[in-house]
Amino acid sequence: MHYTLAEIAAKIGGEVIGDKNFVITGINSLEVANSSEISFAEEKFLKQATASRAGALLVPRKSEGLCQNLIICAQPFQAAGLLMAEMDAAAQQVVHTISEGAAISNSVSLGENLHIGPGAVISENTVIGDNCRIYANTYIGKNVIIGSDCCIYPGVVIREGCKIGDRVMIHPNSVIGSDGFGFLQIAGHNVKIPQIGQIIIEDDVEIGALCTINRAALDKTIIGRGTKIDDHVHLGHGVHIGEEVIMCAQVGLAGGVRIGSQVMLGPRVGCVDHITIGDRARLMGGTQAAQSLTGGKDYGGTPAIPARQSLRQMMAATHLPKDRSRLAVLEKRVQELEKKLAEKTD
Repeated sequence: MHYTLAEIAAKIGGEVIGDKNFVITGINSLEVANSSEISFAEEKFLKQATASRAGALLVPRKSEGLCQNLIICAQPFQAAGLLMAEMDAAAQQVVHTISEGAAISNSVSLGENLHIGPGAVISENTVIGDNCRIYANTYIGKNVIIGSDCCIYPGVVIREGCKIGDRVMIHPNSVIGSDGFGFLQIAGHNVKIPQIGQIIIEDDVEIGALCTINRAALDKTIIGRGTKIDDHVHLGHGVHIGEEVIMCAQVGLAGGVRIGSQVMLGPRVGCVDHITIGDRARLMGGTQAAQSLTGGKDYGGTPAIPARQSLRQMMAATHLPKDRSRLAVLEKRVQELEKKLAEKTD
């Protein structure tokens, strides 16, 4: 990355205060940035920014104590994100070649401008769209459809019959289409119920590392457009996820759960099977949903209740040791009063 401040301002729609020809070689945090790097500070961090050694800052306004070169922009964090995206795109560039070490079935349909790394396995009747990057040691099963501009990182497994949309990113070692956990206990034995359904992942979905998305027993497991899934997430068979959903790390959804659109699930959220979470609901970290929840509200606790009520309960729990001591004192005093009252009655 080598841009002048004038070039950066043109990219993000900002105004330079200082040396327009100052060259930036990278972007970093306020605490770490050096004299050749740019950093950013929202309104609440402007005072902290005065101590930064960054050569330039993205800020919402000029402020006393800021002696660095400045680019004034309405949303510094968003502007920084645009620069980071450009840097990341450069770092992710690969030579678009198909490795001789990849095992590709003769019946596979390959798009144009592909990168397929060594050790990748692409099975019969699979379709790969244009501009995809399929890294080393991935496995793609039979009859899979992958759209255009997708990125499949090393170690990913996509099993038979899955359908992946455009611009989907799947991070290392995630498994798409593993069997749902379907067993029946018959005569003291766990008998496996075959899971023969499909997985559909719509456009612009991102799936973190080490995630597991189970195929449905008969129907479909669906991940809606624009949904972003963090690392170590497990989605059971037949789960339906709406559009633009956010799931943080270690979310676990049992089979048949329905998640509406624009829902936010914090880390370690869990849902029992076959419940529905309404559109735009937000579940705090560690929340466990045992029944369906209305959309547009915040929830917390185990089992899930309105977030404010959950926070009050957690605060009350911190007072329990002291309250128990007070209760013991009161019980003793009541016992003494009852004893005196009984003596007077006698």
